[in-house]
Amino acid sequence: MDIKEILTPDIAITWLPWAVQYFFMMGLAYSAVWIAALTIIRPGAKDRRLLTLCGSLILSTAIVAPVALLADLHQPARAWHFYMQLRPDSWMWYGAWLLPLFMAAALAFAYLLLRPSLPTQPKDGWSRLGYWLRLGNWQGEPWLKPLAWVALLSGLSIALYTGMETMAIKARPLWHSYWLPPLFAASALAAGSGMLIWLNRLFNGHKQETDKQLLLWLRGSFALFALLLIGWALSGGNSANEARLLLGDSPSWQLAAIWVLATLALLALLLAFRHLPRWALLFGSFAAIHLAWGFRWLVLIQAQTDPKYGAGTYFYELPWGPQGLLGILGTFGLWLALITLISELIRQSATGLKGAA
Repeated sequence: MDIKEILTPDIAITWLPWAVQYFFMMGLAYSAVWIAALTIIRPGAKDRRLLTLCGSLILSTAIVAPVALLADLHQPARAWHFYMQLRPDSWMWYGAWLLPLFMAAALAFAYLLLRPSLPTQPKDGWSRLGYWLRLGNWQGEPWLKPLAWVALLSGLSIALYTGMETMAIKARPLWHSYWLPPLFAASALAAGSGMLIWLNRLFNGHKQETDKQLLLWLRGSFALFALLLIGWALSGGNSANEARLLLGDSPSWQLAAIWVLATLALLALLLAFRHLPRWALLFGSFAAIHLAWGFRWLVLIQAQTDPKYGAGTYFYELPWGPQGLLGILGTFGLWLALITLISELIRQSATGLKGAA
């Protein structure tokens, strides 16, 4: 009997955890844009608190996401190369143009959402800063609905671009599936709904009616994600086949499958109840956030341990430095600092979070 040794070189991954942070933060940004824009566009009374919470989440995540993207480019100074050549066959080239447009639309939209909650009188340091940020006493309401449409469409373009730039990589069968962009978008919407539920609880002036609206968003987006996942498993082509092969050979992928199924089952069980106690609502919201982040980690990082050529799987160990754990914690730390600053500014207003409630 002849024995042939198969050697698989251990190749470092190219998409770092910064990419997970970028996709996650950008997903929170465009999902909050969708929720706020549709709330404004549809007829009927508007939940002022919901719009304020959406503005807070949009502003904070739309700032943090590009920071993570620049860190993942390895050489951030090369970003200008995207604008120096015509590459209509590259989704990253389209993204280089779509991302600044979304940033401008999202930040302007977030400002108009937050402006009514900023202080109208300067009393101390924080209220003076909030009053200055109002930029006068002009009326922003006439601009809100047109900008909501612009931000909504721009958010759709970013959801498409972030999904397609991953799906377009044919060398990785796991990524090359048209199911991936809608899976990214549905999980982002679930995470955005869950994050807004947490902000509603943590920000001053909790409102029960806002929780009810966000719970509808959470249920709908989770159901959509689950259906899309089933659709991918049944008709995902080479992508689903590659996943089945990995499940049969790799213990790490078997563990990942158990995590996905357990999280889905837990969320389905919690969201099946019509009325949720506070702890269950917060736990379910955290599970949705965890699912969205973990799904991106599974797709963007763990999928890179599947060799393009060769046998077995690569070994990946999360670094402790900026390209690993420190980068992940730093991104969340920056977002936490921004959301805390925003909450402090709008708390100073008599028509801020309490008034919005």
